[in-house]
Amino acid sequence: MPKMTRSSDEVDAVRERILDCALKILVKNGYESLSMAKLGSKMNMTAANIYNYYTNKDELLIAIHKKTYAMLYSKIRNAVKNADTPLQRVHNILNAFVEFGTRNINIYDVMFNRPVKQHSDYVGTPLEKISSDEFHNSLKVLTFAVKVIKDYRETKTDLKPIDQEFLAIQIISALHGVISLHNSGVLHQVAGDPEIVLKRIVDKTIRSITE
Repeated sequence: MPKMTRSSDEVDAVRERILDCALKILVKNGYESLSMAKLGSKMNMTAANIYNYYTNKDELLIAIHKKTYAMLYSKIRNAVKNADTPLQRVHNILNAFVEFGTRNINIYDVMFNRPVKQHSDYVGTPLEKISSDEFHNSLKVLTFAVKVIKDYRETKTDLKPIDQEFLAIQIISALHGVISLHNSGVLHQVAGDPEIVLKRIVDKTIRSITE
């Protein structure tokens, strides 16, 4: 009896289940444990069948990046919604970013530390469209951070003009550095209380916005 063709909704549902399974493997065991064979085993599917839904690991990683950046964007958006003042929004967005990075170590590692292909590498390939979607998802995080910083600084007429986008990149870079030290365990070796160091870095970063 011939195999029935799945509808587009059914295909999307299977792709989403595969993606969710990949994220669970990633969260529990890290990037090195993520493979099409491991996914197939967890899904009770053959690796060859996995390739019917994701043509290769690159496509799967693009989907993972798109989903994880959406998770980060949702977290910082919700953090800002819970603030009453522009300054509190700045506090909340920075703390939300640090919390996301330190509580989702393996996800953060894939998002920011792994030397994976960038969108420009996929231009002119079959993966260009989905890579473009993922790229714009990641840009939303930066764009939103720029907006929060700009909104605060516009309330302070005495602050000197500054390139808001550059300032946001500078801030993310500083936070990324301390998050990476925390997640690698180095911060625990050199600091008596890593959580206090994290708080102090965030507070100092906020001063670079407010002064």
